[in-house]
Amino acid sequence: MEYNINRRPDIGGEPPEEEKKEWLDSEQLESMRESAMDEERRAQLERIRRRKAAQRKRDRIEAYAVMIVFGLIVVGAVLYFSLSALDKPKAEIKASSSQQSAESSRSADTDEDTSKDDTSENSAAESKPAEMNIKDAEGHEVQVIDGITYVDGIMIVNKTYSVPESYAPGLDSTAEKAFYEMAEAAYADGIVLFICSGYRSYSEQYELYNSYAAERGTEAADEVSSRPGHSEHQTGLCMDVNTTEFSFEGTPEALWLEEHCAEYGFIIRFPKGKEDITGYAYEPWHIRYVGEKAAKEIKEQGICLEEYLDVTSNYANAAN
Repeated sequence: MEYNINRRPDIGGEPPEEEKKEWLDSEQLESMRESAMDEERRAQLERIRRRKAAQRKRDRIEAYAVMIVFGLIVVGAVLYFSLSALDKPKAEIKASSSQQSAESSRSADTDEDTSKDDTSENSAAESKPAEMNIKDAEGHEVQVIDGITYVDGIMIVNKTYSVPESYAPGLDSTAEKAFYEMAEAAYADGIVLFICSGYRSYSEQYELYNSYAAERGTEAADEVSSRPGHSEHQTGLCMDVNTTEFSFEGTPEALWLEEHCAEYGFIIRFPKGKEDITGYAYEPWHIRYVGEKAAKEIKEQGICLEEYLDVTSNYANAAN
């Protein structure tokens, strides 16, 4: 179709109605196409924006999770070392006091011994430390060093044998290293192990035991807690793993611990079926470091530490 230039609206002419309609239809179609393209671009941009927002949200959640886990680890480490640091001054004060008392006692004993007849067998027996009057562990090498009993080089602490109130070594570094090696191996098997309770001072054990005794009575407390001076926690060689609840029995963590702890020098200190020998209820969470050789022999023989060393665990037999 040919158009008269004088009739174009942009020049000033007025086109016929048919031409005017075609121009309008053409402009409307162009406008609709542009509108549709704009709508598609907006929709595409909106999809991109939503994907980016969702990704940023996932990134933030992951970052928060990492920060929370790291924060818990830091808080746990700070609490652990803070409590350990608080125990040391107390232990040092007690050690100093006990040392002064021991020196005074030794001085008095020396003065008394010089006045006694050296040929008297009974007097000689009375002058020996009570810890040396050991009636069990026959056939084993027994040593008493600074009031602590060792049988075949293994420190023994139970209801019969105790450690001095002043003994405060903290968590043993060899035992601690062995535990974390074991925990790493457990983690590779999908098992998480951590130290719920490690070293415990004499004063802490005193408070813990007496709280049990006040709540349950002495007889019941003796089944689940040690009297102060008779707790392995004071040696720094034992640990409660993950919990101290009896519901720990039979869990994947408890089963893994029982199966593999000997490989790293640990034993389940109070095993099931040995309650009459150890003097304590079965505690699947309570492990004691004795070294790999002894731990493997104890596990292979299916015995407890008292049976391995031929010693008793009874407060009636305690020297103090």
